[in-house]
Amino acid sequence: MAAGRIAKHIKSVVPNHPVPEDSMRHSLIAIINFATVVALTLLGTIITGRFEQAVLLLKCFALLRMFSGGLHLESSMKCAVVTAGATTALSMLNINDAWSVVLTVISMYIMIHFAPSGIENQTRIPERFYPALKVISFLIVASNLWFLSSMAAIAFFVQALTLVANDHFMKGGETHV
Repeated sequence: MAAGRIAKHIKSVVPNHPVPEDSMRHSLIAIINFATVVALTLLGTIITGRFEQAVLLLKCFALLRMFSGGLHLESSMKCAVVTAGATTALSMLNINDAWSVVLTVISMYIMIHFAPSGIENQTRIPERFYPALKVISFLIVASNLWFLSSMAAIAFFVQALTLVANDHFMKGGETHV
């Protein structure tokens, strides 16, 4: 994996660097994943012409995911490709205000019942704050009842589905898709 090689190289060049190689690798994975999602999405939107919609989808999805968690794929590359592909495809959808409200309300319901999900080994946030994460997730989604953004409704709904999928796939074990 590139992040591991880069972290190892940095440690070989600067052996006394205070950041442990594992921490550096983890941070590099996040940076490379983010850059890959953005690059692949940009390539996809060159073809579709839906750049603004894709950017809004990514922002809404990432903001909600930060607080609500969700299903984690088995590799960061798989995650990046699936996220970029889904974002590009979903950016081409056009839904009216009625469907935006429906998707938003369904997503609010899912947030109340499933958020946060799958964040136990992904965050340093203590479990005592999980109820606050649930409320924040709910309020982020509920804000779309004010904005009525179709792209936000789609992003929130897809993110909500990752909570349901995580609950379904993760019950009783540490299985990853």
